[in-house]
Amino acid sequence: MKAVTGFFMAWGNFCAIPCPCKKWDEDARKHMLVMFPVIGLMMGLLWYGLFIVLQASHIAHPLAAALLTAYPFLVSGFIHLDGFMDCNDAILSRRPLEERRRILKDSHVGAFAVITAILLFLVFFAAIWSALEREAPWVMVSLIAIPVLSRAASARAVLAHEPLSTSQYEKTFDSEKNKGAKWIVTMIWIAAALLLIAGGSALGADAGLRWTASLRTFAVLAAVELAASVISSAYGRKQLGGMSGDIAGFILVWSELAAVVSLAVI
Repeated sequence: MKAVTGFFMAWGNFCAIPCPCKKWDEDARKHMLVMFPVIGLMMGLLWYGLFIVLQASHIAHPLAAALLTAYPFLVSGFIHLDGFMDCNDAILSRRPLEERRRILKDSHVGAFAVITAILLFLVFFAAIWSALEREAPWVMVSLIAIPVLSRAASARAVLAHEPLSTSQYEKTFDSEKNKGAKWIVTMIWIAAALLLIAGGSALGADAGLRWTASLRTFAVLAAVELAASVISSAYGRKQLGGMSGDIAGFILVWSELAAVVSLAVI
């Protein structure tokens, strides 16, 4: 079954947790993208589980924040961070398009990649620490949904937009054939956002907060993550002239950063 093959392909490619069943079928590539958010759900549950363990252990907030910051990058094997850094190296070079594309594929790490990675971890760490300082465990349940939303947005961008000629998706891209997969990923995003809003709001109400306030909190978080994914997708494609796996990682990292920052400020 293509969907099952796609699930294990997504697991093996986008998750550092050892995959129990290594499969590959080039014809199931779009199914791999459809299953990408499902892998995000697995990662999100573990992320929230880590938070529960750290909270029960009464670990100091700075150390807990450091571990919660490191987790999403470690569990993905840094593959999306690599795309984020490659895109920043290319885009921030401010060179002509062809030169930016050459830099994108260059395996060497440039100064812009290093600088943006440092800033990313600083902001991510500060946002998680600030969220922990709020002493509102019910807000942290959103850690389950954040990786689902980011991966659904990233997968949809790959399925919906013309890839670069150097992209691994170039040979299999077909807008008409991908239409069904694109809508499935869109529905996964909507379902995850609604579950985040409804579930988080229910927990917020149980914590003694007004229902409308908690509903607004999780609706804003979902909207912020969506906006970050749309903006980063449009910007990355404009700057590099198409879609690629690196830009997919760029989208994913930006949307998750926006989501954790919103945890700290909304």
